[in-house]
Amino acid sequence: MGTDPIKKILILAIPMILANLSQPLLGLVDTAVLGHLDSPAFLAGAAVGAFFISQLLWICGFLRMSMTGLSAQSFGLFSAAVENTSNLLQPPKTPTSSLGRLDDLSRACIIALILGMILMLASPFWLKLLFDWTALSGLAAQSLSEYVAIRFYNVPIALLNLVLIGYLVGQQQARLVMTIQIMGNALNIALNLILAVYLNMEVKGVAYATVIAEWAMFLMALLGIYHSTITSSHLASFALLSDQWRSLNKFKRILSLNRDLFFRSILLQGCLAFVTYRGARYGVTEAAVNAILMQFFIIIALGLDGIAYAIEAVVGESEGKTDQRQRWRYILASIQCSTILGIMFCFIFAFGFNQILHLLTVQTTIITAAQDYYWVIVALPLIAHWCYCFDGVYIGLTRGDVMRNSMFISAIIGFLGVYVLTSHHDNMALWFALLGLQAMRGITLGWHLNRHYSISR
Repeated sequence: MGTDPIKKILILAIPMILANLSQPLLGLVDTAVLGHLDSPAFLAGAAVGAFFISQLLWICGFLRMSMTGLSAQSFGLFSAAVENTSNLLQPPKTPTSSLGRLDDLSRACIIALILGMILMLASPFWLKLLFDWTALSGLAAQSLSEYVAIRFYNVPIALLNLVLIGYLVGQQQARLVMTIQIMGNALNIALNLILAVYLNMEVKGVAYATVIAEWAMFLMALLGIYHSTITSSHLASFALLSDQWRSLNKFKRILSLNRDLFFRSILLQGCLAFVTYRGARYGVTEAAVNAILMQFFIIIALGLDGIAYAIEAVVGESEGKTDQRQRWRYILASIQCSTILGIMFCFIFAFGFNQILHLLTVQTTIITAAQDYYWVIVALPLIAHWCYCFDGVYIGLTRGDVMRNSMFISAIIGFLGVYVLTSHHDNMALWFALLGLQAMRGITLGWHLNRHYSISR
């Protein structure tokens, strides 16, 4: 019968959730270190640069998603090939000469390097764009320039890390990914204190700490891939690279997948940016409330992403094995796990909303204003968990086109449509629109899944 689907998803998801939850701590330490330097200009300049680069890397997250789906399918394909070759009654479904363990990884790394070099060489353009947007001057402008210059030279490594982590997630190496991310974040925090504070490198110290941590994670990921894939005894009969790894058609496949996921990321980021910038027009209090409420959204995203990573891996594995029955069992188990986590978040926010608010701010005006959004925050995980779950399914299926189309419909109808209809509620309309976006994503992806992938069809 094999491993229980729910148990397998949880075994993969829990380490990923723990790894994701270590990320906010890094941001808090960065802010604390910069906030304790001699001038607030250090924090102002570096914070703008860090936010911009993090958003740019978040948009490039399509590299991680596409690699996870391809890696998971490869994992399933090789598992099936190993089983077939060990069974004398069945010939291999795929000729072993055409199987290369690292074909997709090598292609994805080439794409990431090219994209990273383009972004790095365009750093003067990005810096000018930031100066035009923020109108910073003096020490704040100098801090921004120093931080961005150092971080952008390492963008190719940051993008390679996305690909390598995606590969390891697809290979179901969740504990290894957790170890890499937690150790990388811990190193970053320690170097922040040593370089920026103890050695008085200030903003440059914070930037170099991140760069060194990114290199450390890169090397740990390479070492992990070497031990988990290259030295695997059950894969010894398969080549690292097949004679087809340079095939233009194979490159077109991954480029097409990345293109679709890129447009999906741009649409999602555009909706989230609209909440931030439009909310600022409603006033200082509303902008502050939105910033606080976005922390609830981030907490939900970090938790549900952990489940989504596991879903990507197991659905991709069954797709690689071309086992439709197993695939549907994993999909049903994924929905159950995602629903349970959504309900848990709902209860946490229902009973801990005020406590979390007081942890995030001491401003009574903001706390009072945020009370109006209580039911929005409580409802958010119950509505959002569906789209995170189905995103994981479609990444495992490598159907970026479906995710792109779903996001387009959701952005136009679920987000902008709801915002226009409820705009008389001012800032609250933005959160109604965010709920609409998440609900429409879940509806469209769920409809497509039932129509095209249901085992009963």
